[in-house]
Amino acid sequence: MDCSKALEGYLRVLGDVSEARVPGSTEAALRLVHALAEVLSYCGSDVPRLLPQLVGKALQARPGSQTVRSILQLFLGKVLELLASSEEGSLRDEPVGRAVAEVLKYVEGVREAIAEIGSRRVEAGDTVMTYSYSTTVLRILERAAKRGADFEVYVAESRPIAEGRLMASALSRLDLKTTLVVDSAVRYVMKKVSKVFVGAEAIAANGAVVSKVGTSVVALVAKEARVRFYVAAGLYKFSPETVFGDLVVIEELESPELVVPQDRLGEVAPFLGRSIRTRTPLYDVTPPEYVDAVITERGLIAPQVVFYFAREFLSTQSPYVSVEKLAEEVARLWR
Repeated sequence: MDCSKALEGYLRVLGDVSEARVPGSTEAALRLVHALAEVLSYCGSDVPRLLPQLVGKALQARPGSQTVRSILQLFLGKVLELLASSEEGSLRDEPVGRAVAEVLKYVEGVREAIAEIGSRRVEAGDTVMTYSYSTTVLRILERAAKRGADFEVYVAESRPIAEGRLMASALSRLDLKTTLVVDSAVRYVMKKVSKVFVGAEAIAANGAVVSKVGTSVVALVAKEARVRFYVAAGLYKFSPETVFGDLVVIEELESPELVVPQDRLGEVAPFLGRSIRTRTPLYDVTPPEYVDAVITERGLIAPQVVFYFAREFLSTQSPYVSVEKLAEEVARLWR
């Protein structure tokens, strides 16, 4: 592989992440880290010029994703630390490879801890509901099944991307009794549900949860039915910017075919952009009062106090506050 191929690969991943073709926020962030690592490994003297631009594009691809921001911060912070301690003129491949390994080890540790803690909340005879696709939730349910809990799962299809179908397939491969339902049937089936587990894109300072659009509706229905609603999320998904009043960005996809099936698009095509427009937001915000607990690597936490636990994670980060500054510092040391 050479620099041009590495750049092509990065831009391809960037497109997949931007168009929500990568299921799961952590998976999207890790794909970006792997692609960025290849650019660092193969682009040599071009890295100082390319890196700040490429990191900026990654943040623009998922502006509402604290997961992407935090994972990139972990990766670049580790690269910076290793570069600063390496001898002048040494190969750059080693610190990049070690940084990727450190990030993967950290994320895997968080996932395992959450799976262990969350699986204890699944009991024999439960009927669990989940929404969208979350590797963390999948791990929880897999661990619960391995512990011997006999339960079944309802999965909402989770439009507009319909990641719920992928989640249902993954659950069925675990030999779990799985029922895939249309989103509009969530209230209808909630009376059969004992617990709800969902993932998250970000958690705000007040405990509000940013997740795939439709999650807040599921949470509202669960609250109405007095069904416990759990959010599975590592502390790296906490958004520190919201402490200072910044709002989480909710991006939208400009894809009418996500609203109207391709075979029916002709019925509304003459009116699109005139008397009919489509809106396809990717995320929504679930108020903290709809959430019973956030399952983190530190245990079950009330959403309103996640900030106090997240401070520990934030205190381990690089002194260069923003991801953008980290990219600039790595570029400077790379010269």
